[in-house]
Amino acid sequence: MFEPEWILRILCAALAGGLIGFERHSQSKEAGIRTHAIVAMGAAVIMIISKYGFIDVKPGDPSRLAAQVVSGIGFLGAGIIFVRHNIIQGMATAAGIWTTSAIGLAFGSGMYLIGGFTGILVVIIQIFFQKKASLSQLRTDMKLRLTIRPEGSVQEISGFLKDKGFTVTGNRILKNKENLDWILESEVFTYKDTRPIELIRQLMALDNVITAEYIDSVPGM
Repeated sequence: MFEPEWILRILCAALAGGLIGFERHSQSKEAGIRTHAIVAMGAAVIMIISKYGFIDVKPGDPSRLAAQVVSGIGFLGAGIIFVRHNIIQGMATAAGIWTTSAIGLAFGSGMYLIGGFTGILVVIIQIFFQKKASLSQLRTDMKLRLTIRPEGSVQEISGFLKDKGFTVTGNRILKNKENLDWILESEVFTYKDTRPIELIRQLMALDNVITAEYIDSVPGM
């Protein structure tokens, strides 16, 4: 038995998955157009097989094969979740892949409206919240302690940090009891992917900076 409509269902699923994957690809995410399109298409095929492939087998449960997609796709999603700088990344993409499989199941069962609406909604959510999520995840807060010469300028150091993409949220100047040098404690943050050791190396290269060290992340920021 063959129905031309089955081909349409598979194509619609692949198209919806491809649109979701295109948005992920534009954000340089781990899973892109091919992954999402293939997941949606595969889910649609499994749904079609589940509904029509065992008609001659009685008794039977046509939902059992399709049900395995929901749990099985979790292994694929888990593969793109990783921890970076103590931040879990890839969750949105993994959730998108899981939902893409559900969209494929919807198209495979002939529920075009549900599949199309869900696909469009996923793309809208990903685009609308992408910028805000990216900024919050990439933000790096740190507290620095610098020993500077008396002729050193706090404004000069603050300007240097600004040029490097950091925002200074607070400066505290202490007098060094052992000599005439000054101790500058700065609280800074950046949305760039940076390493404290690299920033310390750059600060140490300044003429008026004697020592520089990274204290800790700034709490409550």
